Amino acid sequence: MILHYTYTMLKNKLFTWFNLLLMGIYTIPVAYSIWFVGLFNRFTKLKYYIAQSWTIPWMWAARSKVTLIKNYDYKKNQPYVVISNHLSNLDPMMQFRYLKIKWVFMAKKEVYKLPFFRTAAKSFNFIKVDRTDKNDRKSINKQAKTLFNNGWSLMVYPQGTRAKKDTFLPFKSGAFHIALDNNIPILPVVIAGTGDIWPRGEKFMKSGKAIINTLEPIDISKYTKETIDQLVDETYDKMFKVYKELTHTIKK
Repeated sequence: MILHYTYTMLKNKLFTWFNLLLMGIYTIPVAYSIWFVGLFNRFTKLKYYIAQSWTIPWMWAARSKVTLIKNYDYKKNQPYVVISNHLSNLDPMMQFRYLKIKWVFMAKKEVYKLPFFRTAAKSFNFIKVDRTDKNDRKSINKQAKTLFNNGWSLMVYPQGTRAKKDTFLPFKSGAFHIALDNNIPILPVVIAGTGDIWPRGEKFMKSGKAIINTLEPIDISKYTKETIDQLVDETYDKMFKVYKELTHTIKK
């Protein structure tokens, strides 16, 4: 029993370290390939395909069985504000790989001070966020509008940080305001299981089961600034309910 546990731990460490080394090397040509094709077209779909190839080694390293549940057949070419709960560093790669939606993330302005990461963030059209500027919402909406007009989506984790697997943190309203200001539907996505595969605070991954569940897109035109808090609460309750169902399914 002890030998088996030791062997499993050692194998997980080797897989994780090898993958991190591989990704560290592979990320450089991926980032500069995206930068190069962006010189000709900032929003070319080729960027999406290059980024998709970047997620494959992560899926290999995780050695996880992933189930994608589509409750509604969302339109992959329709721009959305995609929102999801957040459990692990593995979430973005796994969701990008399986949902197959062209999306970008938001990045703090501090990221743009780092030479390589600045190139990667700019190349993939990440939305630059200045948390020290209370009026930054105008800049965010301007960047988001350009993104949506070119058929790309925005991915946001409204909980703000990774949560422990037994915790479903409350939502912040920023993503909902972006959707409302730009009249873009919200696509709720619930993920479960990644908190066991690569838990917050852990250095190594282990194999396991993960489920990604897409819910019905939300028609933002039915809401106003006065009812935005109601929308946040309703969406949170709906996603929390699904999350509990998914975690129960994984434990079976």
